[in-house]
Amino acid sequence: AVVSTQSTGARASETGEIILSQLKESDGEVLTEKFEVEKTDMLREGHPIHAVPYSKFKPDSWEFTDGARIEAAFRKYFQRAHYSQKEESHEIIVCHANVIRYLICRASQNPPEGWLRMSLANGSITEIGIDPNGKVFISGIGDKGHMPADMVTFT
Repeated sequence: AVVSTQSTGARASETGEIILSQLKESDGEVLTEKFEVEKTDMLREGHPIHAVPYSKFKPDSWEFTDGARIEAAFRKYFQRAHYSQKEESHEIIVCHANVIRYLICRASQNPPEGWLRMSLANGSITEIGIDPNGKVFISGIGDKGHMPADMVTFT
C-alpha cells in the first residue's frame, strides 16, 4: 500500500488533498495500489531545535516545546523496513518546511541544529529513501520544478 501521512495543519492538509486528487486522476499509471491517508499532529509546524549558527530568527521560548514532538515524528516515520517485509513500500509525508528541514538533517545524520541552513519553497518535494539495510539516501531536496516559476513562494 502507498501511505500518505499528513500534518493536520491547514496548508499541509490542502496540499495532501491536491496530491491525492492528482494520483487518482493518473488512471492507475501512478496509483496502482491501495492508498491510505493518515493525519497526525506530530507533523504540525514548529521550531524543532535552536539553530546553529546564530540566526536572526528568534522564536518565543515556548515554541521550542515542539522539538520533542518533531523528534518523535522522525523516530516513527524514518526507519528501515521490518526484516519480514518483501515488497517495496512508499510513504508520502506532507508537512511544513521547518519539520522537513529537521527531518532531512536527522535522516542524513547531520547535526539537527543546522535545520535553518536550508530554504524550501512551499509545495516543494523532498525525496528520502531508506534501504532495507538502513542506508539512507536523499535524491532531492526542495524540488519545485513541477510548479510554474510565478507560483513558487517561500514563507
